[in-house]
Amino acid sequence: MSEELEQPSEDLVEKAKVNRAAARGFIGRIILFFNQVIAELKKVNRPTFQELRNYTGVVLGFVVVVMVIIFGLDFIFGKGIIWLYTFFATK
Repeated sequence: MSEELEQPSEDLVEKAKVNRAAARGFIGRIILFFNQVIAELKKVNRPTFQELRNYTGVVLGFVVVVMVIIFGLDFIFGKGIIWLYTFFATK
């Protein structure tokens, strides 16, 4: 008994957590998980309509910019490949 008192308190906390987890059955752990998920979701702040509109606009703008960049690179590389094939095919 005296050996347990000499150990740091962190070990006792960890041991208590393990014992508590082992005491719960499979269903108890699942219920605990969902209770913790619900508790975390209650902490979430939903954006206002104005924020949602702004974020949507930013995302759509970014997607359009990336589409233009990819289209441009595809067009340039496509023209370059066609030029290479026609250049070496005529020789």
